[in-house]
Amino acid sequence: MKLLALSLAPAIAIVWFIYWMDQYDKEPLRALIKTFLLGALAILPPLVYQYFALNWLQQHSTQEGWSYYIGISFFVVALSEEASKFMVVRYYAYPRPFFNEPFDGIIYGVMAAMGFATVENIGYVAEYGLTTAFSRMFLSVPAHGCFGVLMGYYVGLAKFSGKGKAGWLMARGLVLSIVFHGVYDLFLFVQQDGGITSHIPAAYLFGSALLSYGVAIRLSWQAIKLHQAISKNNFHS
Repeated sequence: MKLLALSLAPAIAIVWFIYWMDQYDKEPLRALIKTFLLGALAILPPLVYQYFALNWLQQHSTQEGWSYYIGISFFVVALSEEASKFMVVRYYAYPRPFFNEPFDGIIYGVMAAMGFATVENIGYVAEYGLTTAFSRMFLSVPAHGCFGVLMGYYVGLAKFSGKGKAGWLMARGLVLSIVFHGVYDLFLFVQQDGGITSHIPAAYLFGSALLSYGVAIRLSWQAIKLHQAISKNNFHS
């Protein structure tokens, strides 16, 4: 029970925080819960894709070196997971009438990300225990939240831009979330490779992952404040 509570706690905290940040036009709880649950279900397509993609990569590569880990980080893990979360926002929340301001892109992006991260976190914590629960509470789960903010920021812009810009903005948000997710995972994966860490200290690789995570946090906070300002102007006008 303790491990389950620790698995759920970070996502609940982030969901509460982003809901609280939506100060001018609260979203319907039913839509938020549904987005969260769809985000949880969105873990299934990446699991299937990653199974076949990893098998292919292992058969057609040396399974070592930077190129191997770049393939896993960007084109296997980050691509499949961010695309799956993006599909939830794009095809459930985005067309709905309640998606009526740019900040909603961030709200629903984070909800989908937290649904996804919760299921993922339960699996990791159940397998690896208490230490993993605490490390993921401050790293992996909030990182998913940041990727959701970055993607959702551009989805929110797309909703209220001209048709010619909407597709480009959504693609930009998806690519940005994939890039930050991939960079974060890359350094963590490489850190576990003894051949590479013999030349580059593991602490430097972990520090690089933390640096990319810090940049994602900063950009996410800026995105939240920018969309909050738009919401404020719309509310008062």
